[in-house]
Parts: sequence; C-alpha cells; structure tokens
Amino acid sequence: MCIRDSNMSKVMQNYEQLAMATGLRLDRDRKMLYGLREGFELLVYAADERYPYWLTVSLSARSPMGALGKDDYRLFVKNEKPVVSLVQEGNLIKMVLKNTPKQELLRNNLNYGIGALLAFLRSKGFAPCCQLCGQQMETAGYDTNGGYMHLCPDCAGRMRQDAMVSIQQKKQKSENPVGGLVGALLGSLIGVVCIVIFGQIGRVAIISGIIMAVCTLKGYEMLGGKLTKKGVVFSIILMFIMTYVGDRIGWAIIIVRELGGDIFSAFQMVSAFVQWGRIESANYWGNLALLYIFTIGGAIPTCVSMVKDRKKQGEFAQIGSPRM
Repeated sequence: MCIRDSNMSKVMQNYEQLAMATGLRLDRDRKMLYGLREGFELLVYAADERYPYWLTVSLSARSPMGALGKDDYRLFVKNEKPVVSLVQEGNLIKMVLKNTPKQELLRNNLNYGIGALLAFLRSKGFAPCCQLCGQQMETAGYDTNGGYMHLCPDCAGRMRQDAMVSIQQKKQKSENPVGGLVGALLGSLIGVVCIVIFGQIGRVAIISGIIMAVCTLKGYEMLGGKLTKKGVVFSIILMFIMTYVGDRIGWAIIIVRELGGDIFSAFQMVSAFVQWGRIESANYWGNLALLYIFTIGGAIPTCVSMVKDRKKQGEFAQIGSPRM
C-alpha cells in the first residue's frame, strides 16, 4: 500500500508539472488536466490508469465542411510524430499521444500535440461546440457516469436533472434476494460450463474464474433488482459452490468417457474414485485448488470493478469540482 501511495503521489507531482507546462488545471480527484486553449475546452487524461503517461486529449468541435475523413486521420498521425491516433465520434475528437515515462519529453509532446491538433482543426474550419447539441460555443468538461463530455450550459443542466432522477430511482429500487439468487445461480451455470470445457482440454484458466464471477454477479443484479453488499456475499458463496460442482462434473465426464455409464452416477462416484486411488489424490485436489485460486483471482477485481461502477451510476459533476 505504501508503494502504491508513493507511486500515485509521484504521478500527481508529474501531473502538476504537466499542468504548469501547458497552462491547464489539475483535477486531483479524477487525475486529469482540463482548461481552455484557443477557445477549446480540453480534457487530458490517461484512459487506462495503469499507464498514467499514455495520455488522451479530447475536445468537442464541428466544421461546416463536415467530419474528418480517414485520410485526414492518417496524414495527421503520419506528420505529427508524438501522436499515436486521432479519431472523431460525432462532435467528440480524441487524440492519443505516445506513452513515455520521460517527463520532459511527455511535457513537450503534450504541448506540441495540443498545438498541432488545434492548428489542424482550425485549418479544417472546426470551431468549439457542445458535444450533444452541436451549438458552436465554449463548453465545460463534465464527469458523467465515469466518462467525460464537453457540454454547453443548457445540455449540462438537462443532464444534471436526469442524473438526479436516476440517482433517486436507484435509491428507491428495492432488492429481491430470492430473484437475485435465482439469477446468480443461472449466471454461475455459464461459469460451470467454462470450467468443464477448459477441464476437458486439460487446462485450468483464469478466464473461467472471471466468467464465473461476472455472470454470477450480473445474474444477481438482473433478477435481484440491484447489487448490494449482501448480494455480493451471496454471489461469492455461490461461486465457490459452483466451482466445486464444475470441477466434479469435469471428473465425472472423464469417468464416463473411460469406463462408460451415466454422468449422474459418475458424479456421485468421484469421491470414491479419489479414495480408491483411481483418480490421483494430488491431481484432484491440486486441480480444485487451482480452480479456486483462479476463481478468487477473477472474482475480487470483478467485484471491486462492479461496486465502483455502481457508485458511478448517475454521477454528474463538472470537471474540477470535488467528487461526492
């Protein structure tokens, strides 16, 4: 924890230097830079927090000459060496810069990239506009459900109202534990199928643990109405039970394939085969232990990610304001 905190502190110090070098502001809560440059509202952030110096620059603009074409993207990236990619999605324009831990080079690349992008857009007739309604005016950056948008005051007001309604509806929504358990059970069956399939080809893969976790939690949420801490606990318990079931089904299939009979009888005989030595004890328990390790490896980050996503639902705030 100390190492991670130290690393994050170092990243923030480097972001402060980036802000000073570009004349932008630093939003510490969201780990991003923001501010106006030549009338354009810029947002600068790392799309993947694991790579804090792989920066994306976004803005909203439109041109009477229409959207950028593939040749425009290709030529811009070819001519501007610090740039990795340039894309336009509606009124939203994103530029991705090269990932480099060298801070002086990063500052130079960011300053150069921003200048080159704005000059390029001006040459194509682009002017600042609202990302939603397209009105040509100065905008502000907003954090919307963990994503970022460039909005005019009118669109921001409407989205803020919608966010308040969404939060209120989420609070009023009741949990159905019985339905949640049914959903979690149905979702976990997909994880069981993955365990069995990977087991039959002689592999124990972490992807089966991830699938088990995602499908179980999503199943609880879909039929339970909402995912609460109680739902997460129920789902994790079910994951462990169904991981055991999936492993046992895998062994039962092997027994049927080699000795014949039906799958239900073979399922009941797995423990006896281990006891008699027909299935090597070390192999059986080692395989099961790996499955549990991979299930935990898949479940923990999935649970953390889903809980974070639930917290972000309905979030709406202007960049630069504190997170609630």
